[in-house]
Amino acid sequence: MIWILRLYPRPWRRRYGDEMAAMLEGRPFSLAAAIDLIAGAIDARLHPSATMAAAGADTREGTMLRAARFDCAIRLGPSVTRADHWKSAGVALGVTLILTPAWLGLDRLYDNNPYVESFSAMPCLLAYLVSMRYTYLKDRSLAVQAAFIGAFAGGPAAILLAAGWISAQI
Repeated sequence: MIWILRLYPRPWRRRYGDEMAAMLEGRPFSLAAAIDLIAGAIDARLHPSATMAAAGADTREGTMLRAARFDCAIRLGPSVTRADHWKSAGVALGVTLILTPAWLGLDRLYDNNPYVESFSAMPCLLAYLVSMRYTYLKDRSLAVQAAFIGAFAGGPAAILLAAGWISAQI
């Protein structure tokens, strides 16, 4: 997971990169930790001065406090309550129930167009990503949530469009 640290801005990596790399070294891959690291990188890029100031002083105690906070977030997850889990499930179900009929309508309207058909998986993916606002991304700002969700929806959308194009060529 150390490669994820390359997503952080250069000044952040110069100041905290070695300590974070040492903390992550030997740790098995974890989806929660990867999401937290990526969301942190987005936050560091959107709010560079605030992120550096909030990270603490250059003292060893500040570094250890940041590491302990991150380590707890990896093991225990963000401060997600039972109500947050229900909100997440409700949002996932609601988004799926809205987007799936919309996709089916487009598929019928455009008479099985390969580009439209290639987006058949997007309702579920978008539902999952949007529901993460209440779980993995709960403690992040709205800008970070939007950037994370947009980036992780845009990549698969581009891949699906490419698949639709290939399908149309066959």
